[in-house]
Amino acid sequence: MRIRRFLSAHHPGVLLVMITLGLVFILQKPARSEESTKERIVMTLSALIDTAITKSPEISQIESEISMAKSDLEQVKAAYFPQLESTATVGPVQDSKDPKIVNGIITDPSPVLSTSSIGIFGRVDMTVTQPLYTFGKLSNRKDAADRGIKAKEFELEQKNGQIALRVKELYYALVLARNGVEAANEATGFFEDAGRNIRRLLDVSSPNVKEGDLYLIDAYQADTIRSKAEAEKGARVAYYALKSMIGMPPDREFDPADRTLSIQSEGLADVAKYLQEARDKRPEFKQLAEALAAQKSQIKAAESDRYPSFFAAIQASVADAPGRESLYNPYIQDDFNHAYAGVVAGLKWNFDFGIGKAKVDKLTAEYDKLRHTKASAEMNIGIQVTNIYEEHLEWKKSLDSYQKAMVASRKWVLASMADFNMGVGTAEEMLKAIEKYGNNQGKYIEAIFHYNLSLAELEYAVGMKTW
Repeated sequence: MRIRRFLSAHHPGVLLVMITLGLVFILQKPARSEESTKERIVMTLSALIDTAITKSPEISQIESEISMAKSDLEQVKAAYFPQLESTATVGPVQDSKDPKIVNGIITDPSPVLSTSSIGIFGRVDMTVTQPLYTFGKLSNRKDAADRGIKAKEFELEQKNGQIALRVKELYYALVLARNGVEAANEATGFFEDAGRNIRRLLDVSSPNVKEGDLYLIDAYQADTIRSKAEAEKGARVAYYALKSMIGMPPDREFDPADRTLSIQSEGLADVAKYLQEARDKRPEFKQLAEALAAQKSQIKAAESDRYPSFFAAIQASVADAPGRESLYNPYIQDDFNHAYAGVVAGLKWNFDFGIGKAKVDKLTAEYDKLRHTKASAEMNIGIQVTNIYEEHLEWKKSLDSYQKAMVASRKWVLASMADFNMGVGTAEEMLKAIEKYGNNQGKYIEAIFHYNLSLAELEYAVGMKTW
């Protein structure tokens, strides 16, 4: 009512202004929200690795397998405790009375079978069994389950390392590609400056230039244009691959924290140190060692199945049939009216005439397969580590070489452009210098990429945790 009186007392245009302002406010809210959702965030390499590991379905799969392995262990542990087995039954039964002796003859006074003589009975049987000695059936399976958990945990560690290495490769590739685009743009700027200088000298009819020099620019610039297109493509591929690995929504964007590739390390230890670290720390070897131990325990458990198991047990049974009289006679057992309990000891022994032996043979063959796999991995690890180590040293030499070449070729560019502007240099020499500088700069950036990547591969090869 107050608003209505206010509007009626003022100019009608006030209502239009208020509605317009309200619509502007309402329309601006989603725009601001949309703008905030599209804000680019800066992510470091370590943050990308952590996020990729957290979002990885492969990691979740292995974690589920670890949970399953832990459940297997809990089952084996539970087998050490008493096991209760109970059975309850209910059903119809004929009514009966105690037999009587008449004239020296046992007679049955029970009613004849008819619908009216059918009653009901209920019965509960219980057995509580406690294992006493099983010849290693339980202890070996417990050890196998425990080793299986450790093997899965080392598999998880290995998968973490693989994801970290993949993220590093994509991260370095993204920064490399963006640096490549910047390098191509710088070279393009040199070519544009050269074109302007050539046109300026042509306008004043300088004898130092000719019309064909303009065509040389297009000829020399072709590789720069192609390199820029490749770099832009590489940047897009690496960027969207990283977004996929970290599970970033399509409407969100990020930028790498590093704008340029930097050298991650200044030196390496002796190769023998890395070879030893690989044998000691590599999660694959630890996983294989635990898998071998688990398989050996499985073999022992299968062999134990061929021997008896000793146990103690409490057996109890209660049954009642209201329509039947109880017969208390220790020599006659009444299945429908009784109550008893007792403690017994016994053994259980299964004979399968060859099935158990075949199972042991199969587990032994699987054990030998794992043993050969581990031996093969140990034999190849030296080749792998040495190859990555030497490749890293090779890229270190290339890095130093291309860095010097890049600095020298840039000086060549500046000198040749100065000579050309003073009329003592040729356009072709200036364009060659620009082209060479672009090539050297691209190869220098590429060398940093391979240098850092080979270092990451070496860290993974020796089992170093970098996440």
